[in-house]
Amino acid sequence: MTIRSLCSQGFFGDEEVYLHFYGEEAEKSAPLFVILHGVHGSMSPVDENKYGFIAKTLAGEGYVACLAESSRLRRDKESFGTDRVSWAMSAFRGKTFAMEVCDAFSALDRASAEHPGRPVVLWGFSLGGLIAVILAGKETGSFTRQLGVTLAPPTDVSALVISGSGDRIRTEASTDLTLPVLDTLGSSEIVHNAASKVSLSFALLFYGGRDETFDEESSRRVFRSLRLEDGKKEFHILPGVDHSFRTVNGVPSTEPLKRMISLTRATLERYQMTGEGEARQGA
Repeated sequence: MTIRSLCSQGFFGDEEVYLHFYGEEAEKSAPLFVILHGVHGSMSPVDENKYGFIAKTLAGEGYVACLAESSRLRRDKESFGTDRVSWAMSAFRGKTFAMEVCDAFSALDRASAEHPGRPVVLWGFSLGGLIAVILAGKETGSFTRQLGVTLAPPTDVSALVISGSGDRIRTEASTDLTLPVLDTLGSSEIVHNAASKVSLSFALLFYGGRDETFDEESSRRVFRSLRLEDGKKEFHILPGVDHSFRTVNGVPSTEPLKRMISLTRATLERYQMTGEGEARQGA
């Protein structure tokens, strides 16, 4: 599978947002997925990376997928092993939530410019899901003002997929709020305000039954804030699945990712957003 990589403007560290495109030969009317990772996340165009797995699978289903990895001080997460805190401090020390939002803004703008005319499906994980809501609701002004930058109006988003996002971290996970980006989150009100302003064909919110970061009600509050008719938004609980959607009942598995892709594809087909006559290479 051909993967094309390029960079858009970043607002921290190396000042680059890495973009990896899959499935660019898809039918011209097929949707473009722009995928946003969670806080301190890394994306790589390999199957072992969950985002790479998702993008490859989506491309095989006849869609275009773009992975967007935010700006940072360094990109060698693998050298830190399982030491998540050391990685976060080394790569993101000094980065703010506003910078992360503007990185995602830049990624969405560049990806859609590379594929004009395609409906955009914005898929965000955890913090990336909250940023996806902010972009879809076009509530980015306060963040650009914080950075003193002027950006074009946000790209229109046709649909949202949100995985493992909530408006309040569990008490037992609250020490994470001292880490870079998370230490400047501020009020969740801006997410709810953005959610109330979205104009979308549909929205899907996926919640892992064993999510150790957000409780179910925290995710449901975001879901309820989305200004869509009940038939145009769906809340799906994946039993036994962790926050990162990597395990089922503690056992490593790609089934949560496959399930989310399957439900998303079915919804796209229901709303006739699949592109006419595309080849289903991996179906």
